[in-house]
Amino acid sequence: MQVWPRARIRVHLGVAATLALAGIIAAIAQLWAWPVALVGAAAGLAWYLLHCARFHRRRALVSEPFPPAWRKLLERRVSFYRALPEGSEARQRFEDDVRIFLAEQHIYAAGEDAAEVDDETRLLIAASAAMLGHGMPRFEWPRLRDIVVYPRAFDDEYQQHAASDISGMVHHQGPILYSRRDLRLGFRRHDGHNVGVHELAHVLDLADGHADGVPIGASWASSAPWLEVISDRLAKLRGRRYPHVLRDYAKTNEAEFFAVAVENFFERPRKLRGADPELYEMLCDYFGQDPASQPQVRGPDKFR
Repeated sequence: MQVWPRARIRVHLGVAATLALAGIIAAIAQLWAWPVALVGAAAGLAWYLLHCARFHRRRALVSEPFPPAWRKLLERRVSFYRALPEGSEARQRFEDDVRIFLAEQHIYAAGEDAAEVDDETRLLIAASAAMLGHGMPRFEWPRLRDIVVYPRAFDDEYQQHAASDISGMVHHQGPILYSRRDLRLGFRRHDGHNVGVHELAHVLDLADGHADGVPIGASWASSAPWLEVISDRLAKLRGRRYPHVLRDYAKTNEAEFFAVAVENFFERPRKLRGADPELYEMLCDYFGQDPASQPQVRGPDKFR
């Protein structure tokens, strides 16, 4: 995410100035019609604030020191973050993405009487977004989806009981749902099942209005090779002819194939690269990063 996109801000500033100038010119032409000038100035100011106020808020936000408690949690729970060199621009950008995501997204617990979502859960959700967007600095996450956290897995009617098996869900136009328990397990196990990453991969897929396994903004998204790759891998998965790297849920449909592939791209990049180098390279191209090339890190959550 961009903190202060100079080119975009200059464009909006130019539009705002044009609106204000148009009001002044109209006022002069009508002689003493200063209310017209005020309307133009107000329109210009409104345009600028509508399109640029969030970037002013972002710049103020990242000017503050990153909370030490948050950094400690990220160090302990997120191996992707831990692999970024201390003091590097990459780590700084990851931290900025985390706090911008938390400042701009609505994350709350399910139920009218639910307690506030704890910092660890909020950070793991934001870290999932920062991981996916790390190589796409111009990408902006949609701000129209609420993120709802349940204590544990739920069913199709959002009830929690012993048989509940849904750890996350994304509606086409509605909220993102997470099971707090499964979210935390995803960052602990590194078994190719990370619900934080999985559901946000669906958000990328759904950004164009279709759950078809084709994420928004991919250079290869409309090309035959990617569609052929999905079709070929689904057929092999369903016929049990694909290397054992993606869990069975990937064979559900194109959308789930993409989301499960993304989980493995970040969780087990070396294993995915070894099993399917073509798929891995296409994901590298889309996400602008190569996690398999990152150094091994010591600790409870190392890359595999």
